[in-house]
Amino acid sequence: MTGQPPSSRAQPFGFPIANPGLVALLEPFVVVAPFNRPMLELAPYGWRIPAGNVIDPLRLGSEPFLAQLQRLDGLTFGPEGMPMDRWVFYDCAELPGAIYGLGIAPDRLWPWARDLLDLPRGYSALVPLSMYIAIPMRRPGTWFGHNLASLGPVLRSQPGCDVELRGLGALTKALAFRCFGIDQFWGATQWLSRALFIHTKFGPLDLQTAYTPAHTESETLTYGFRVTDEKLRASMGDTTVSLHRPEPTRWIDGRDVAAMQSLQDELEAGARYCVPGPPVHDERGVRVPIAALD
Repeated sequence: MTGQPPSSRAQPFGFPIANPGLVALLEPFVVVAPFNRPMLELAPYGWRIPAGNVIDPLRLGSEPFLAQLQRLDGLTFGPEGMPMDRWVFYDCAELPGAIYGLGIAPDRLWPWARDLLDLPRGYSALVPLSMYIAIPMRRPGTWFGHNLASLGPVLRSQPGCDVELRGLGALTKALAFRCFGIDQFWGATQWLSRALFIHTKFGPLDLQTAYTPAHTESETLTYGFRVTDEKLRASMGDTTVSLHRPEPTRWIDGRDVAAMQSLQDELEAGARYCVPGPPVHDERGVRVPIAALD
């Protein structure tokens, strides 16, 4: 379930990315049911997914790899109290949508990482280090982003780790968009989530909700944006691309529920706002910029 050795792969993209070393180190994969496979682009930006890394969730032989995806999710979201049950993976991701990610061949995995990832003895499949899950919506080309997971921060926190995985999350999400053929995107995240830094790499996020009691975490914002090639390239670190970002007109403290509720009231009254750029983490906490839209 691994592709060609890194030295024999054609170099993809054709434009600069933030961390080209990821292409030499990792392999792409996708989890998709056979009936959804024809709608996917299996060589996004020229980085082809090896045939053995196209995983069919309907096959028993896929279970060890899918179990590692759940381990990846647990390491990423377990500390936040939002890991996915196995049935959620299947019912909400593997069957109706798709999972795109990047992984490493087991013989290239760092020895100190095997226990952390809880690899079973004899495991021979690709070891997933990141994944992006999205679910298609009713309108063609419109998808909802269900989950972005990257082990970059987890691995960097391990003693003796000298692996450069900078940009792994953003690269995974951008390639997933291209693979899935997303034109209009919708997503939901928490005000305090560090993933918000990644999401804003794609440009301003048009707010739909600022306070969302329908979600388990009420301090959730719902957002969307139209996907363009420029936004995908910018998110991957192409410095030749510049995205327009309106100036902030206010800031939301990531713990200020009253401010979120007030912004929600304005949205429901017809006002339009966006998150124009990344949150700021400083001694005052987490502050998220907000810009009014005409």
